[in-house]
Amino acid sequence: MFEKDTLCGLFHRQALHQGDDQRFLSSKFDRAGRLTGTYHDMTWKIVREQVLDFGRGLVSLGVEKGDRVALFSESRPWWIVADQAIQAAGAIGVPFYSTLTETELAFMIKDSGARVLIVSTVDKAELALRLRQEGVPLSMVIVMEPWSGGRPDNLHTVPEIMERGRRHMPARELEDMIDSVEPHDTASIIYTSGTTGNPKGVVLTQGNWIANVRQSSHSTLVRRQKERNLHLVHLVHLPLCHVYGRTTDYHVGGLHLGGVLVFAESYETLARDIREIRPNVIISIPRFFEKLYDTVQSRAESLSPRARALFNWAVAAGTKYAESMATGKALNQWDTLKLAVADRLVFSKIRKNAGLDRLVLGVSGGGRLPEEVCNFIRSLGIQLNEGYGLTETCAVLNFNEPEIIDLSDGDLTGRDNRMIEWLVDVMVESQARGLSPFAGPLRALKLSIAYRHIGYRLRIKPGTVGRPVVDTEEKIADDGEILAKGPQVFSSYWNLPRETRESFTDDGWFRTGDIGGFDNEGFLSITDRKKDIIVTAGGKNIAPRPVEETLTAKRYIDQAMLVGDGRRYCTALIVPDFEKLALQMKGTDAGKASPKDMLSNRMVLDLIRGGVDDVNRSLPRYEQIKYCSILSEPFRIETGELTPSMKMKRRVIEKKFKREIDAMYE
Repeated sequence: MFEKDTLCGLFHRQALHQGDDQRFLSSKFDRAGRLTGTYHDMTWKIVREQVLDFGRGLVSLGVEKGDRVALFSESRPWWIVADQAIQAAGAIGVPFYSTLTETELAFMIKDSGARVLIVSTVDKAELALRLRQEGVPLSMVIVMEPWSGGRPDNLHTVPEIMERGRRHMPARELEDMIDSVEPHDTASIIYTSGTTGNPKGVVLTQGNWIANVRQSSHSTLVRRQKERNLHLVHLVHLPLCHVYGRTTDYHVGGLHLGGVLVFAESYETLARDIREIRPNVIISIPRFFEKLYDTVQSRAESLSPRARALFNWAVAAGTKYAESMATGKALNQWDTLKLAVADRLVFSKIRKNAGLDRLVLGVSGGGRLPEEVCNFIRSLGIQLNEGYGLTETCAVLNFNEPEIIDLSDGDLTGRDNRMIEWLVDVMVESQARGLSPFAGPLRALKLSIAYRHIGYRLRIKPGTVGRPVVDTEEKIADDGEILAKGPQVFSSYWNLPRETRESFTDDGWFRTGDIGGFDNEGFLSITDRKKDIIVTAGGKNIAPRPVEETLTAKRYIDQAMLVGDGRRYCTALIVPDFEKLALQMKGTDAGKASPKDMLSNRMVLDLIRGGVDDVNRSLPRYEQIKYCSILSEPFRIETGELTPSMKMKRRVIEKKFKREIDAMYE
């Protein structure tokens, strides 16, 4: 039973393998769906029982194979239960971002043809009911929170659906339905961000997802981790409705590796949640790691001269280590000793204060991670890796994972295998329990010997997104666009045959829409989105994203958008980092002022413009920013400038700030 390569088959196999008592999901939501102040654990057995109950409940409502069931919720345990229940019923899951506007939600429900909508909160249920009154064809709304007061027609809570399912049919009948799901069946329709128009529904099969699970967990260290059944703890804070968080945390970390998924309360409480959870794995976006880097750097600046000198010495030692891993050249024994001392005196304290003392692995995706940030995190003894992919590729096309280049398991000697086991001992298993590889003579000796023999050859190149994952082909088109083939690549856009055809070359290569290139070892670097390339009035082609990322790496700049398409020179819209400005101006009137009033202070403006001037000095003349307009409000999802995945809607921003942009060209 459950032998087919499907996500639902993988879930039930893992649940039965883990037994009755192994923890799977944990959050501050109780059994009734209410948010509380303490964590509540759910074992694999409990989750599987809820999936079977919920799945039978959906069948009792008339959900049939191929029906679309939409999921409008933040990430929480019942998101996973609902997703697995939808698959068990043979239906197609259509997950939505929890931040969608009323208009966006109505469009996606109509476009997907979903008749059943599962929502997280009473507020979202009320929004869905309003849409139904306005003609959006919803037949059923299911809410995760308790409902009080009058009950509208065809609205149920999740516990009610589970109870209904238990009465409707035996669990064995639903298990037979799960066994009938095939790898070629559609599992999900996931909508793109819609940066340039209406979002497109990406059709992903069970086989697409399973292929990417295998591809994302193919490295030697990850496979050894699975063999040991280590149950690493993941901090889940990315939206599961997006392919990135879904693939990495839910599919790979949970379903494939049997890890424990602990849900953060919210992105705003992340720092507190990390200290409470002390996770082993954090999958996030570059901004998370940049914030960590900025926080440590800011605190270091307030240290005494002696402590600051020790910090700088430790960072230099750690940077040498990170660079050695990028080049495959081993540190000498003196530099290895300095790294060990730096870890004991500096890095271990940073990890403990931040709640990262058990962190084994970090993964950054969804944008470019600055090289200095990546090197610093890796100096802390955390294996920080970058990846690249799109909704259309189930998330992962490339992964900068620690792996020995051009060496397969069949090429490893017995000593090689023993050294890899030692690395897993000290860098994964022990570190996951909060034991530094450098603390304890036996661990330190194992690490030193394993590093000298094979560890230094585990290559990661900061500034790249790694090499293509297994069974994936990539090449660069004449115009610089990255083209890809692989079993994880989607089959079509929902009801959009023309757009589907245009997304592939005549010989079947998927057009990613990204510009990039490979180095001589096959590591990919991303330059920009093809559609975002700026062509100036003088005919110069400019990729805006590298310039914008260099700007936002400056201490007092939070967001930036380059402007210049069809114009004589480049300008920029700048959103300052008002929090850092307030700290810098502490004790002055500007430090207490509102963001709008802060921008009338000459010293504040000089700090921002100083960052722009620094960037200009590194750019060719035609890319330099001649003028900038400094904004008092950030780009937000709620106000329409950002997509739910935090990408800038350039056309929307240019239209909204047309007056400010035109003023820079007058």
